[in-house]
Amino acid sequence: MNLKHFIKEGNTYNMKPQYGSNLLLVVGLFAVAFLGYWLDILVLTWMMAIFGVLSILAISQKKFFIDMNNREIQAKVGLAKPEAVIAIDSIRNFELYTVSNNLVKTNTMLNVYYLDKNGKEQSILVAQGFTTSAMQSIINEIEDILDNDSTKS
Repeated sequence: MNLKHFIKEGNTYNMKPQYGSNLLLVVGLFAVAFLGYWLDILVLTWMMAIFGVLSILAISQKKFFIDMNNREIQAKVGLAKPEAVIAIDSIRNFELYTVSNNLVKTNTMLNVYYLDKNGKEQSILVAQGFTTSAMQSIINEIEDILDNDSTKS
């Protein structure tokens, strides 16, 4: 199995960091902070600089990996939301969601929907980018990993 988006370590598959849209967000926030400094609007400067630092922290906390020994997926997105441990059997579906402005695709998100311990449907962000083909490639790789499970009896 040729993995483009994951790193295999035994029966654990760790998703490689997705820097594309995250880098654009952080650079944009710091550019607006610099613009606020240049225009001598200190409130804007400090707000955007703080948001930039918080974004960097949130990006560094993001993780997604598939543990085939325990048959679960562990995912963490953002600073405030706790880590989600998802049993592979409780996964309902994957959703590829695109956002467009004036017919221009601006964002593509890949979410996984699952049932939590209480039987309520939950979702968590798996990946985010600009093209549907990149997100579809990630979905295909996840499905290949789940289909080629060597720990099944």
